[in-house]
Amino acid sequence: MIPRGLWRRHEVRLALTFVCLIILPCGFLGYFSLRAIRTEKLLTQTRLQQNYKQLAGIAAREINEELEKAAKRWTYFTGKAAKRDRNYPTPETLNQFAEEQPLVASAILLESPAVPLRAAEPANRGFFLSKAPPPSEDYVNTYRRFAALVEAGEELEYKGRLDEALALYAQISRECPAPQFAALSQNLTGRVLMKKSDWPAAIGVYRELLANHPHVRDPNGAPLRFFAQYQIAIALENQNRDQEAVETLLALYQDLFALSDEISTVQYTYFVELIQAASVRLLTSPFVSHPERFTQRFNGLAELNKKRISRRYYLQVLDRRLAEHVLERKSYKDRVYYISDVAEGAPYLLAYQYLPDASGHHVAGLIAMEIDLEELKAKLFPAILKKLEVAGAVSFAILNEEHKFMIGTRPPAGERVAEQMLEKPFDFWQVAIYATDPAGQASGWNFKLTLSLWLVFLLLLTVVFGAYVFIRQALREAHVSQMKSTFVSNVSHELRTPLASIKMLAELLERQFAAGPAGVPASAKAAEYLSVIRRESDRLARLIESVLDFSRIERGVKQYNFEYEDPEAIVRQVVEAFRPQAEADGFQLVLEIAAPLPEVKIDADAIAQLLLNLLTNAYKYSQERKYIRVAAFRQERHLVIAVEDHGIGIGKAELPKIFEDFYRVDQRLNTPKQGGAGLGLTLARHIAAAHGGEISAHSKLGEGSTFSLRLPIPPECLEQPESATLQEAHANNRGALAAEPEV
Repeated sequence: MIPRGLWRRHEVRLALTFVCLIILPCGFLGYFSLRAIRTEKLLTQTRLQQNYKQLAGIAAREINEELEKAAKRWTYFTGKAAKRDRNYPTPETLNQFAEEQPLVASAILLESPAVPLRAAEPANRGFFLSKAPPPSEDYVNTYRRFAALVEAGEELEYKGRLDEALALYAQISRECPAPQFAALSQNLTGRVLMKKSDWPAAIGVYRELLANHPHVRDPNGAPLRFFAQYQIAIALENQNRDQEAVETLLALYQDLFALSDEISTVQYTYFVELIQAASVRLLTSPFVSHPERFTQRFNGLAELNKKRISRRYYLQVLDRRLAEHVLERKSYKDRVYYISDVAEGAPYLLAYQYLPDASGHHVAGLIAMEIDLEELKAKLFPAILKKLEVAGAVSFAILNEEHKFMIGTRPPAGERVAEQMLEKPFDFWQVAIYATDPAGQASGWNFKLTLSLWLVFLLLLTVVFGAYVFIRQALREAHVSQMKSTFVSNVSHELRTPLASIKMLAELLERQFAAGPAGVPASAKAAEYLSVIRRESDRLARLIESVLDFSRIERGVKQYNFEYEDPEAIVRQVVEAFRPQAEADGFQLVLEIAAPLPEVKIDADAIAQLLLNLLTNAYKYSQERKYIRVAAFRQERHLVIAVEDHGIGIGKAELPKIFEDFYRVDQRLNTPKQGGAGLGLTLARHIAAAHGGEISAHSKLGEGSTFSLRLPIPPECLEQPESATLQEAHANNRGALAAEPEV
């Protein structure tokens, strides 16, 4: 067995060697390798990002220049049209301009939004809206009055005051006779009549709306004719006129498809869902003749796809812009505006300029150009790519304010690595650069370097980890081997000594009886020998029982038999059993019990074993000052049993370790203090914990030690008052037997 000090020095040398020769060099090399890799990556990414930004900036300047050249052509025409003499261009002029300018897909002229939008059929690619007088101040005031009456009427509808709402909507028809206002008021009136279930009146109002105002739209741009037809069908259904209702729904579906290029997908889908839900319900009615024919016609319409957005849709977009300026009497500004958006997946760009009224201060109309994006793409990007000379690993795209793709060299693919806003007036667009293979570009040129560094790092990591695992396993095995060796040696030593004494005394006893009387009576000698044999046998039995108890605890099979016991009787029994051995060796054994002690629920044998272990330790380590004191008293809700000695004591460094398995303060085998296997205090700690208590130690090197066992008193035994004897014991033992810190 390797001595403890020598083994500790060996561990320290091994650890220092491992740290200095393996850990530190590998750590430094791995650290600098990792730093090099990260630095290279950051530099590569930074350089690449800077290149992309520079490229985006150059592309943005080139695109700005080309757009400015193209914009001069259409802004020259719109500027001439915006002169204040109100000699607006004719449809022929618009068509001629659209034909002459390849970047202009169509030209649009809008005047006052005070009349329903009636666009003439286009001649070639130009659109023209029939002229109407510009809105006057009275018209603006009428619009404000109309908005206030509508708000009041909808409030009455919400409160259920439908008759008052009808009267208010009738007032709108009288005070706001303009066609747009009249159509909206009729739609509101029909809605109230539907709520009142006045089906004939509602049908009459909606049919009048269809006849007089077929082209008027609601504030959201949806044609009122669709609402009117749907409501007529619902009213007919409620009158059990299902045949007419189905025919009305079919007419609405056909009308919806015919005008689907003038409305958005959301509006188209909304009305289609309304029609389908109502048709399914009506076609099961017994009042409908030949429902299979209607079903076939509805299914045929459902299979048709919505028409793509046509230029009529742009009229609605522009009309809302114009209405906002006209109705709010915004001041006229001589500049070109742009609308860039995506409708049904198709991007579009509109350039428009407002037209002044006769005074030149307010807006009376607008002239717009639909820009042909395909032509713009064909004109812009070949020239730009030729100037930039970029590789095929990147692609260019122009995005609008919502980052939607407008035009580009190819549809967006890969990662967007840079973007640059265009300059005014095209700041609603931005140039975006997409890297089709950013990872390959970033790591292509430094792949070998990065791979080499990572391989070195992984190799170092493997070396360090392998060395750590090997040494850790070796230390664990060595430590376990040392503990096993020490344990077996101690047990062998403890077993060999009492057995040798037993054998020797047995031989002497045999010879004494064989020789007969000689000096000392044979009976007295025999009694002395037999006493030694008994003590050594008891010690051997206790050692073996401690080893067995520890084994049970390690396996988790140790069991206790808890009963209500008198602690005074147990303490006295243990002390009196130990007294002959102590007094025979010259020890003063003092017992102090502050009676009466309350009963506690304990395992009497386990507590007796614990006290005997404490007394044995006090006996072994108090050979110079042979004094042992045992005290038992009640301290509030606990029973305290303390064993005090004036032995060699325990140092502060060793005190926290004395309850560990197999631990002994003095590990030398050639000392008279040595004895046991280092399990006595371990068993004591486990027994105390099993009883819900605790054991603590207080010691000073060279002065002695005090071990205190604290056991909880059951609640039913707490009512017994402390006696005068107990109070005196507290006063006498306050210094030596106070509660010590737990270790």
